[in-house]
Amino acid sequence: MPRGSRRLFAGRRISLSGVAVTLAVIVVGFGIGIGAGWATSLFADSLSSPSPSSSPSASPSPSATPTMDVSLPPMAPVTRTIDDDDRAAGLRSLDFPVRGDGTFATAPAPTATTPDAGVVRYVRIDIENGLEVTDSLFASFVMAALNDPQAWGREGPTTYVQTEGAPDVRVVLASPYTAAALCPTPHEPAALTPETTATPSPSPTPSAAACAGQGAIVVSVYDWIQGLEPFAEDRTDSRIYQLNHGMGHVDGKADTTCKKGVADVMVDQRTLPKACTPNPWPFPAKD
Repeated sequence: MPRGSRRLFAGRRISLSGVAVTLAVIVVGFGIGIGAGWATSLFADSLSSPSPSSSPSASPSPSATPTMDVSLPPMAPVTRTIDDDDRAAGLRSLDFPVRGDGTFATAPAPTATTPDAGVVRYVRIDIENGLEVTDSLFASFVMAALNDPQAWGREGPTTYVQTEGAPDVRVVLASPYTAAALCPTPHEPAALTPETTATPSPSPTPSAAACAGQGAIVVSVYDWIQGLEPFAEDRTDSRIYQLNHGMGHVDGKADTTCKKGVADVMVDQRTLPKACTPNPWPFPAKD
């Protein structure tokens, strides 16, 4: 510092170290306030749903970049080829990014006629940018599953209507990392290890209950592609289960257990006892 500056502070009997400390406190305090507000807003915007409206209005597509580090279990490589069921579920390819950029596009909603009776719940479908997905086919699969007579709509009765505006429920398809970051399981380790292995292992999906409180069903594209192990080759039922299990949590239903027989849809069917049969529906049809 030039001598003139030292004299200036000395003449006013102001301690240079005291000024530095004071300025540091002010700058740090200001930085913490701005940073906390930014982080809170960022995560809230990523999954928050505007207040539902009977007449949905246009809203901007969600945009968020998860800022936390999460641990992903090893993922078995996808070695099969794409099939018609995959395409019907919206997949254009079985390739996927482990970590997307955290920004989303809302699937266009067709013009829909709402029923005169019963409960109507609006559903917005958001797909992370960079996924090899046909948004219209993915949205059609989601809405058909939610409105099936065996699904939760039987309660109420309830009709689910797709919207691009303010939703009651959001269905989010995301890369494994983004899904886990948006809906972290309790005590999530702060490390990212997206390794691959030929040995099947639990897939890196979000905690359904963690996102349910925000009105969101977040699905990892890896699970959408690969399916859950108890469903074996029936990936369509696996996809339907992921939606209905998530909707159950959004509606406040807790996980249940299965010892034998047909598993309830609120059983965590990522793994099942051998005596249990996987089931994707809240109200499965009787044979």
